[in-house]
Amino acid sequence: MKTKRFLATVLSVLMLLSVFSVIAFAADETTPVAKYTFVLTSGPSKTEYYDYEKFEPDGITVDVKDSTGSVIETVYYSSDIAYRFTFSPKASNILSVDVKEVSVTLDGQFVANVPVTVNHRLEENTSLGSTKHGTKCFGCGYVVPESMEEHIWKYTEDEEWERNDDPTFTRDETESNFCVDCNHEIKRDIDGTAGYDVEFFEYQFLRDLMSYIEILLDLIYGSIKR
Repeated sequence: MKTKRFLATVLSVLMLLSVFSVIAFAADETTPVAKYTFVLTSGPSKTEYYDYEKFEPDGITVDVKDSTGSVIETVYYSSDIAYRFTFSPKASNILSVDVKEVSVTLDGQFVANVPVTVNHRLEENTSLGSTKHGTKCFGCGYVVPESMEEHIWKYTEDEEWERNDDPTFTRDETESNFCVDCNHEIKRDIDGTAGYDVEFFEYQFLRDLMSYIEILLDLIYGSIKR
């Protein structure tokens, strides 16, 4: 009886020891110690951008240190070793004004976040269509709301506009008017200046026929553009 109790006690101790060994082994696997550390010693040469530009990593320098703190490699970013680096946002992406920093990773290990400043490139008196102009960002298209104004035309409707000398046999010559602030251009036809109007001046029915053909051509051209 005593022998059985002794054996049971020994087996229990062995089982407990095996359980603790498994737990310790699992802890060692789930909490690995980093073999190397990466230290950003020099940031990129360029940190200010417009929102039509991409991040430029040139100038980044990283020291790779071992567990004793000794520098075993100094990595200077270049196109030859660009494959070792990754960035977020990606260096191939256009930056936006909401980006405040770029994450730098070397050989799959996080190095640092690099602060950047991204600005709009605002251009005044930019045409916003047929009726208005304003201050618009060259990169993202943002428009400053309070900058929007109606076009002011160089010529009135009753005045003769600037002729374009562009008549064809089936189309009238056009003339242009311009906004004095943004130079937005609008055009209108000068009736009776198409080639057929001149050639068939004495034959009204032919002129009417050609007018219908001109309308038909305009409809076809419009549908193609859509």
